[in-house]
Amino acid sequence: MTKSRFFTEVADTSSFVFAVAGADDEVVLETIRLALNQKLGKFLLFGKQEDKTLTAHESVTWIQADTAEAAAQGAILAVKNKEADILVKGFIPTATLMRHVLKKENGLRTNQLLSQIAIFDIPTYHKPLLVTDCAMNVAPTTKEKIAITENAVATAHKIGIAEPKIALLSAVEEVTEKMPSTVDAQEVVKHFGNKINIAGPLALDVAISKDAALHKGITDSSAGEADILIAPNIETGNVLYKSLVYFAGAKVGSAIVGAKVPIVISSRNDTPENKLASFILTVRMVGK
Repeated sequence: MTKSRFFTEVADTSSFVFAVAGADDEVVLETIRLALNQKLGKFLLFGKQEDKTLTAHESVTWIQADTAEAAAQGAILAVKNKEADILVKGFIPTATLMRHVLKKENGLRTNQLLSQIAIFDIPTYHKPLLVTDCAMNVAPTTKEKIAITENAVATAHKIGIAEPKIALLSAVEEVTEKMPSTVDAQEVVKHFGNKINIAGPLALDVAISKDAALHKGITDSSAGEADILIAPNIETGNVLYKSLVYFAGAKVGSAIVGAKVPIVISSRNDTPENKLASFILTVRMVGK
């Protein structure tokens, strides 16, 4: 059993509206059924094939969209027109949805970099753990890592973590040009200075284990107590994400952040329960 209860201690969220682009997939529909059972919000469903059993629910509205393009544009317009609070990718290509998100005329972009963030309830960790970027920015530059960190801190604040402790991951704690991630980490820490609680480079064990940190003589307040892990590249983030799910039995929710509203883009292999966790993450973000 997990010690953290991030995905179970959720206040009333029935007023929030999800716009689902491509609601034609049974896993997506099952996730929506779970969300309705928890009174998680209302749903605008854009797609080709209506599920009349589901759309008979008073909190569900069906909007016919015969192509992926139409579903994406319809869901995004609902958000733009403030008819929905959260955008969800259903059974359409991610590239199709993001192409419409990035269109200036759709009004969802900000000056901030878009990045992916995931939050885990891990049985062996004593609090929720945010990890970024696991699925979007492939090889972020130092400037992009700064933006990713800013997005992560903003997310932490929205879900109630007032002073998050941030660890920039690498394989070692010493800065060496032979390992560029250590140099980047040093630059990111230097950029933020004392504005936030951030440390790096840190190996994973030092970031999440006080014993490991003390054994290595590292006394930084973030060491062993990280709320946020910043992965140096997509390979590290993706492997860590899947390791926590498959080896550690973690529950996970994720979203794209940096736009005007959070965007749920789940993995095709995510269970309905973990897709539901992404819904819970996003309603907690917009509810703060």
